[in-house]
Amino acid sequence: MDTRIKRSPWLAIEGVVLIVLGVIALIVPATAGIALSIVLGLVLVVSGGMGLISAFAGRAHAHSGLGFASAVVAIAVGLMLLFYPLAGPVAVSILLATYLLVDGVILVATALDLRKRGALRWGWMLASGVLDILLAAVLYMISGVGSAVLVGIVVGVDLIVAGAVLLLIQRGATRESAVLTPAADGIESPILR
Repeated sequence: MDTRIKRSPWLAIEGVVLIVLGVIALIVPATAGIALSIVLGLVLVVSGGMGLISAFAGRAHAHSGLGFASAVVAIAVGLMLLFYPLAGPVAVSILLATYLLVDGVILVATALDLRKRGALRWGWMLASGVLDILLAAVLYMISGVGSAVLVGIVVGVDLIVAGAVLLLIQRGATRESAVLTPAADGIESPILR
């Protein structure tokens, strides 16, 4: 069975589209962050609506109460994101800041313990912990628009990297199909460069 990736223009097309969308997200990161919240809000409202239909239509199944509760939560959060689109990026920023603060304190404490034990290069861990705490402080202080900008930048970078990876995969598939050609006896053999 031939398991090689075949040459297809669709990987390259998708890669270029992702890179373009990523660049747009980096150019207008606040808009991208808010758009992401709105799309997530729509997805949650639709999935919650389907959950309500399922909970009422399939009353005989064992967990209809839990399904109903899940659907109501999805609709409530979805509506919140639709009516207050900055809530999504702000929540992500607060969670990230909290993680960075806790991680920073742990890293500082670990670095100080390593210093007390005579370990070398404990200062790098201390610096990493202090950086985490400073980043957490910045995230706690940014506004809702700042949170949307942060989420937009993360989305933009992610799209650019994903697009670049697809282009690299396409390039590899193109090289592989150029290097392997059918031999006269029908068995593929590598062409030496």
